[in-house]
Amino acid sequence: MLEKEIYGNPELAHVFEEDNMLGKRGIGNKNVSEEVLAEYEAFDYRIPKKGDVVNATFHNKSDSEYLLSVGGFKDFIRVDNKGSEFKHFEDMEKGDEIEVIITQVNNDDFFIRGSVDAIQERIARDKISKLKRGDFVYARILEVNPAGYKVQIQQGSVSLSAFMPNTLAGINKLHDPSSIVGQDLEVCIESYSQQEGTYIVNRKRYLRGLIPEEIEKLETGEVYNGHVTGTTPFGIFVEFNDCLTGLIHKVNVLEEFRDKIGQIEPGCQIQFYVKEVLPKNKIILTQILRESLWDSMDIGMKIKAKVKDVKPFGVLVFLDEETVGLIPTNELKNKKELKKGDNVNVKVLSADKSNRKISLSIV
Repeated sequence: MLEKEIYGNPELAHVFEEDNMLGKRGIGNKNVSEEVLAEYEAFDYRIPKKGDVVNATFHNKSDSEYLLSVGGFKDFIRVDNKGSEFKHFEDMEKGDEIEVIITQVNNDDFFIRGSVDAIQERIARDKISKLKRGDFVYARILEVNPAGYKVQIQQGSVSLSAFMPNTLAGINKLHDPSSIVGQDLEVCIESYSQQEGTYIVNRKRYLRGLIPEEIEKLETGEVYNGHVTGTTPFGIFVEFNDCLTGLIHKVNVLEEFRDKIGQIEPGCQIQFYVKEVLPKNKIILTQILRESLWDSMDIGMKIKAKVKDVKPFGVLVFLDEETVGLIPTNELKNKKELKKGDNVNVKVLSADKSNRKISLSIV
């Protein structure tokens, strides 16, 4: 029913209060003057349609519904006082305004039902319909199959099926594909498959975006936990903090495992320290804390070295188990010919720590 001040006529307002649909009883009510009936018939009511979105004013609530008023409507809009509608009204006071979508109109008795939750659903569906490549969304990982993952994109109360290929599920291949099933993860929209009629999502792109921030948080000397993603004759690759990958050189692997690197399985848990971060986000890890030659290196410093390899551009030498320097060709003139395994005394000519390049001469 409309508030009295809307009508501007106390007698007419009384008629409305007698019956919320005066077209049935009011017109035949002999106690109502012809002038009032004429005013009633001339009143310009707004009759909403299902799907209309209106700005309504909260009036009060009963055990079963919330009552909202809109100027020009004969009756309140009634919203069920249950389920997901409750969260929109729990802090609402009389006179507060809120958007409502009309869900039902009975023209016989002008009974109107509405929903606030349905508006949120409409907004969510609109957002989903406008998803494009590069948009970030939350997705629940439902199940895994040999090709990848069936996922569900969630926007409010609306969900949308999508697919995430194995190759896009992480920075590295997941050693246990089922480990993320059941989780809600942030992913990136990769593309839309016309053939499958579904969105393709990408977890790897999202994780790559976290790398700079996670690297900033790293502290040398701190203990970290990760899992092995692969091994080579020269070391172990480890993933940690969800998005970072580092290398433990063989010389920095615990001695008891140093000769068994090839036996270490992907997925094995491992503890380590961050040794340093090189350009292009290359992270050097270690299981052994010791001083690096780089920490004490100075120009002119003399070091005993061992020839690693002979190249057309010069001779590569080991300065310790993990540090390699170069004796350029022009520093080899009139010097004894060197071969792999030879010991040689060298002097540091230049040291580029950020790019890990050392130029040497023979002493």
